[in-house]
Amino acid sequence: MIAHDFLTAMASLSPEQHKVTAVAGKDLDRVYRLATLHNISTAYEGYDAIAADNTIDIVFVSVLNLQHYEVTKLMLENGKHVLCEKPMGMTYKQTKSLVDLAREKKLFLLEGMWSRFFPAYDALDKHITSGGLGDIYHINVQFGVEINDIERNLMKDLGGGVVLDLGIYMLQLLQFIYKEPPTDIMCTGHLSKTGVDESMSCALKYKDGRTATIAAHTRAALANRAEINGTKGTIHLDYFWCPTVLHISAANSTEWTLPKGKYKFHFHNSAGLAYQIQECWDCINNGLLESPKMNLDESVLLSKLCDTMRTQLGVLDS
Repeated sequence: MIAHDFLTAMASLSPEQHKVTAVAGKDLDRVYRLATLHNISTAYEGYDAIAADNTIDIVFVSVLNLQHYEVTKLMLENGKHVLCEKPMGMTYKQTKSLVDLAREKKLFLLEGMWSRFFPAYDALDKHITSGGLGDIYHINVQFGVEINDIERNLMKDLGGGVVLDLGIYMLQLLQFIYKEPPTDIMCTGHLSKTGVDESMSCALKYKDGRTATIAAHTRAALANRAEINGTKGTIHLDYFWCPTVLHISAANSTEWTLPKGKYKFHFHNSAGLAYQIQECWDCINNGLLESPKMNLDESVLLSKLCDTMRTQLGVLDS
């Protein structure tokens, strides 16, 4: 479903810059259906063939979380630039290994934190940088969707869990605003019968009196918004992971229209994937191996924070 949304979003961009030449997967019937729908000429069974295809410059990795590391590693080892769905690795060790490999081979690598490339994030950053919120002392974020009926979210060996599916989006927003890691994290939550984290609540402490609270749930819908509190006001950011509106005040709000897709999207505001895709082209075209908006050091930091949270929840061994 993510691959479908990605391809639909890409089709809204310039065909002179963006062209899909092949799609690959383990289930060839599903690969053919996707390729046929999106008019892709080549369909491969498995990932070795796409890694060996010299006509391909960059690969979008949208497999299960647990497979992100191995498939991204395969593509990098074969000289491909990579855009990998988040989380890039299941652990800090995996993520750091991929970052080191990409830098060693001088290849572009980006973790698909699509939030960072929405125009609303640019506008929010400008407002904060200009002092519009004053000194920011607290951020509160909630993200809850009922996804416990989806198999990959129930099974530990498929890489499921609320931290890697939802929590990482909240962490990246905190990092985007505070620009530095927390000095302390206290996290609690519930595990499913299979040992997957299905809910979590965390309090985070930062330097200079700053704090944050985040909560995520896979059994209940939450407010799904971020509240950023400064000495000069508060900003509420609805659908903070893919926002199309920024309300700075009652008299100051901006809304962006998402690109139109030829086909129906599966996920909320998936048309916004086009911003992330364009970022890849812009970076590679300008000789950049990392995105200034989401560099690889941030991905490494986020993976370390996710490890800390999952350890406190009891998902990972301490």
